[in-house]
Amino acid sequence: MLSCVTVAMLCLLLGCLMLTGHSSGSKIATVLNVKAKELIVQAGQPINLSCSGDQMLSWKFPAASRKESNRFHMMGNVCHGGVDVLCQMNLTLYKAQISDTGFYRCQYKHLTLSKKTSAVYIYVTEQNSAFVDMEMKQPQVITINDGEKLVIPCRVTSPNITVTLKQNNRNVLNKPGARSAVWDSKKGFIIRKPYPNFFGLLICEAKVNGATHTRTYYTFKQSTAIHSVQLSVPSSIKVLRGKTLSINCNATTELNTRAEIQWTYPASKYGKLASFVRRISLSDSQAISHSMMVIPNVETVDQGTYVCTVKNGPTTKSINTTVRVYAEAFINVKPIKTGLLEAVVGQKSFRIAVKVRAFPPPEITWLKNNLLAADKCARYLIHGNSLTIKNVAEEDAGDYSVVLRLKQWNLIKNVTMTLKVNVKPRIYEKSTSIQEPDPRFLGSRQTLKCTVYGVPPPTITWTWHPCPRNYSRSRCDLQPENAVPAIVGKYNSSIDNKVYSITERVYTIQGRNKTAGILIIDDATTSGVYSCIASNKIGTERRDISFLVSDVLNGFNITLDKVPKEGENMTLTCSVNKYLYTNITWILRKQVGNRTINHSISKQRSASTTEYSTILTATVHNATQADSGVYECRATNTYSGDIVSQSKKIIITGEHLARRTHFSRTSKQRRKHYATESRGAH
Repeated sequence: MLSCVTVAMLCLLLGCLMLTGHSSGSKIATVLNVKAKELIVQAGQPINLSCSGDQMLSWKFPAASRKESNRFHMMGNVCHGGVDVLCQMNLTLYKAQISDTGFYRCQYKHLTLSKKTSAVYIYVTEQNSAFVDMEMKQPQVITINDGEKLVIPCRVTSPNITVTLKQNNRNVLNKPGARSAVWDSKKGFIIRKPYPNFFGLLICEAKVNGATHTRTYYTFKQSTAIHSVQLSVPSSIKVLRGKTLSINCNATTELNTRAEIQWTYPASKYGKLASFVRRISLSDSQAISHSMMVIPNVETVDQGTYVCTVKNGPTTKSINTTVRVYAEAFINVKPIKTGLLEAVVGQKSFRIAVKVRAFPPPEITWLKNNLLAADKCARYLIHGNSLTIKNVAEEDAGDYSVVLRLKQWNLIKNVTMTLKVNVKPRIYEKSTSIQEPDPRFLGSRQTLKCTVYGVPPPTITWTWHPCPRNYSRSRCDLQPENAVPAIVGKYNSSIDNKVYSITERVYTIQGRNKTAGILIIDDATTSGVYSCIASNKIGTERRDISFLVSDVLNGFNITLDKVPKEGENMTLTCSVNKYLYTNITWILRKQVGNRTINHSISKQRSASTTEYSTILTATVHNATQADSGVYECRATNTYSGDIVSQSKKIIITGEHLARRTHFSRTSKQRRKHYATESRGAH
């Protein structure tokens, strides 16, 4: 329990606190001697205010008034009473001025954050004044921060004054009904969400007693963004000792922002100072801050990392580059690909390149076979240490040299690379010889030839595919899967011809080495297809040679058993190579006046097929002079579709008259309808 003495002391202390206004809280708000929230006072008149409360009091009023201590006077601030303490404090402001316009607040001295305050707003008006703040020669600058409202502080000396807000003295921004700019005579115009119209020069305009009064303001948005930071050099640079190092750092920001640029560099820790040149360039939409660092007479201590740091408020961005200092100039060069370079004819592009380490950058020259490459061919594209060949041709093969020079230091380095252009094999007979096969006479010696070119030189192989050993009348085509190698001396009477020799000869034609592959058949007995195959690592080309053995000379022949007398029988025989011709028929052509009329011969037997030939016989029984005419055997070439014919002119006379027979040469006729018929028969 507390003693009586202790209780007495506590009561005494509490009483003292109440008397001096140091209680822990106030029960009531401060009270002014005026009830109105606003007062209008004429300039030159005094302002008298009184405030009361239950604690010690203090006054807050416009700063302009407080600066002139001889114009205001505060007295009182004494407290009376016991349990219900009453404190009072008076404020007197002599000869009020326009700058005294503002809030006058009475608050508890030791409870400055308390809501139990009272205030009155006093307008100090003057007959020829509209605005509280004095007019300035330069516009007042107002900063707009992101996310904050904008206040244009054109306060007026009377709540009855109408103010208009204009942009550049033209556009009115507070039109009736507009919510973007709200007028408050105690604060000015309040723009909660400033948009670009509120950036720049703004003017408050008011009319008092027929006179126009204005106040101008310049607003700009304060941005902390840094759009970009760039160096004038790449991320790694080289410098020769004794030279001057210059690096420019550029920072791009909003138009109304000025970024701060700082540098860190290696030599600063050794006390070596760099010089800096700073400037700002402005465009319609952005500002670029430049800072150029210059270090003359570069030394080894200047080697290292250079950092440019840009600050804009709380935002920071950095960029750096690495500087390497060389004691002297040098050149090192080597091919990217070692050994022989190989391209292929027709390749869209081929790149020859070298790896270069040099400083300073050398002069580079490309040569082909010791001539300037660019002059030698327009297809050569040169980009520094590389040369690109477009649409590679065979003539692009050769030696390519790259020469690097640093004339000031009398340094020269070069390297030579050899390009081989590979060519796919080509068989010249394939494009120059007639592809329609010629019949090979039975038992004859035959020579087959392929002239080949390619890079590297192709190998030549021969294969053989015999025709089917039956008497059907069909074309003999190659079936590669059934082909077998042609081998010298091998002989099988049932399926092979005897190969006498396979040889190769090399010829130099127009500066190119061409190889002729020659295969000799000793005894032609079997029809088939010989294939000449030329191959290298680039590709393969093949020429198929139809080898059609015929027991009929030239593969087509007609015969007459005898020239009949009138009344005798006459037999005509047409023999053709069975693989080369089809659709055999006999016709009789007669001359009637100026017209030639073709007659079919009804007495034609069906064609018969032997191992090598197809034979068609026509017989004329009891021949008369009316059977005289030109007898023609026609056949269709199965490869070309041409109509081939041979004819005999036969004149049959009486028994006592001379008998005459005329033989014609074999002829070819191109007839579309016959060609179509022959293809349909294959």
